Amino acid sequence: MGKKILIIAAALLGFVFLATFAIAEDKQPLTQEEKARQKMLKLEAANAFWRLKNSLGKDAFYSTRILLNVWRSTALDAGTFDQAQYDEFKQQLYENSVNDSMKCYEEFILEENYYDANICLQTWRMHSKELGTYDKDKYEALKERLKQARVEKAAREAQEKNAAETEP
Repeated sequence: MGKKILIIAAALLGFVFLATFAIAEDKQPLTQEEKARQKMLKLEAANAFWRLKNSLGKDAFYSTRILLNVWRSTALDAGTFDQAQYDEFKQQLYENSVNDSMKCYEEFILEENYYDANICLQTWRMHSKELGTYDKDKYEALKERLKQARVEKAAREAQEKNAAETEP
């Protein structure tokens, strides 16, 4: 029984010694090389942040999304990442995409480019779901509008073809 207590006491003392050593090791001042590395990481994060801010609202969705992910990664490495700011940028990015997708949809409907209009509609649907602003009724109405526009174009083209064939 006494041997067991002695072994447990030795194990506890060993654990306390190792924990103290680990804590003391963490509190050692940074070396010159570590300071330079930390400075470089912060500079990279600042540059990535600047590129992201300049890209928001100007560049296409996917290039800005990549810049958002690069900024997040470099900021995490540098220890300067702010989740609230990340969420705000992501929100802006998706809001811009939803608005651009709706403009794109309308423009391609006017140009009678229904394939690309459908791609814009699907992008609108996916990104509005990501934002939590998806409206199924609006989506169904836009989908029906696209379908009707295709039918009207086909009917018009058939009528024009018939008129061309009947002309002397």
